[in-house]
Amino acid sequence: MHIIKRSIFYILILSFSLVEARSKLTLSSENLTYIEQFINVFEKISKEYVEEPNKQKLLDGALNGMLSSLDPHSQYFTEEELQDFITKNEGKFGGIGVEIIHEEGVIKVISTLDDLPAAKAGINSGDYIIAVEGELVKNLGFNKAVKNMRGLPGTKVKLTVIKIDSKMPQEMELVREIVKTQAIRHSRDNNVGYIRLATFNENSADELKAAIASLNKQSGLEGLILDLRNNPGGPLDQAIKITEYFIESGIIVSTEGRDKTNNKVYLANSFAKKAPKLNMVVLINSGSASASEIVAGALQEHKRAIILGTKSFGKASVQTFVKLNEHSGMKLTTAKYYTPNGKCIQAEGIQPDIVVEVAKVDYLKFDDDKKFFEKSYQNHLAGDKKTLNKKLGEETTTETSERYKKDYQYARAFDLIKALKIVSK
Repeated sequence: MHIIKRSIFYILILSFSLVEARSKLTLSSENLTYIEQFINVFEKISKEYVEEPNKQKLLDGALNGMLSSLDPHSQYFTEEELQDFITKNEGKFGGIGVEIIHEEGVIKVISTLDDLPAAKAGINSGDYIIAVEGELVKNLGFNKAVKNMRGLPGTKVKLTVIKIDSKMPQEMELVREIVKTQAIRHSRDNNVGYIRLATFNENSADELKAAIASLNKQSGLEGLILDLRNNPGGPLDQAIKITEYFIESGIIVSTEGRDKTNNKVYLANSFAKKAPKLNMVVLINSGSASASEIVAGALQEHKRAIILGTKSFGKASVQTFVKLNEHSGMKLTTAKYYTPNGKCIQAEGIQPDIVVEVAKVDYLKFDDDKKFFEKSYQNHLAGDKKTLNKKLGEETTTETSERYKKDYQYARAFDLIKALKIVSK
């Protein structure tokens, strides 16, 4: 009886449940057995370890090990880590601009954020960071390694990286910057709208709607390219609102977990304001994860957009953040999500309708004087300047944008929009 009482006392202290639920804490006999085993080990270390252990550090390590053993996305936060997590979610801190997970003692890159140090250095989705400042991630621990990658803007950090297409590690020195990502950028290229959604934040849906309204101010918009490449995800509600903007009705996404309260079906409101009816291509790659996969999967299965690029990351798990007390918290995977057709893409990813790998194209430049045309004949028949069908002259600009020249996947999406416009006339 003494052991059981002491066990319950420790359970309350360790905050294995929410603070407000402490008084209502109930344990099955099976769970109590496991807790007693933990207590016995904790007591043994406290009394007999060769040096006096730091009990808080001991507890933090145990809880971190417990959560990290579940999956790459469940995580325990100490007081310092909790503050870092909150700061990161506020979107302003010094770092290199990567979304990462812990995988077998190293850091795996999910995606890099636009125009930030990691992307500038050529770090890509699938690359591994094995050391920070010369110390192996395996020895540092994931949380410590992540902390060491952050720092004051303008300071340098040395990383040892193994590229996805190489077996040899290489040293990189990056200069930290304020990681304040511009979630949405938009432009109009030869009557094709382009929206780059780099990440999801609390305002992504409203910002996307404003971007489309801006693109549609001028008449003649022929289609839309939504770029979700290297988008690591974000709030579920924003993915739902964005998808709802494009589809008339039906299921957007559903979630299911062991706790039935996590079983939900999200439907599009047919009365909500909808986007203009335009041909649409969504760009994805292996860095497109979570919320961006929800959007891509729903638009694909509702036949609202053509998905182009390479297979997405395959993160279909939902994490719930729980603040245990003022000094600790945890992020726990509580459900998986399913596409409108009931497919779970966990570890599978979204397969594009049209697979287009990354490629570099060198555009050859020719002087018209060196080409041979009909007009090259000295006695060629003169042309007629007038246009019989005015619709043929609608295009006002034919200049190829820099993005078209440098981004092969974007160029194929652009060509597809133009082709769909032609065949629909």
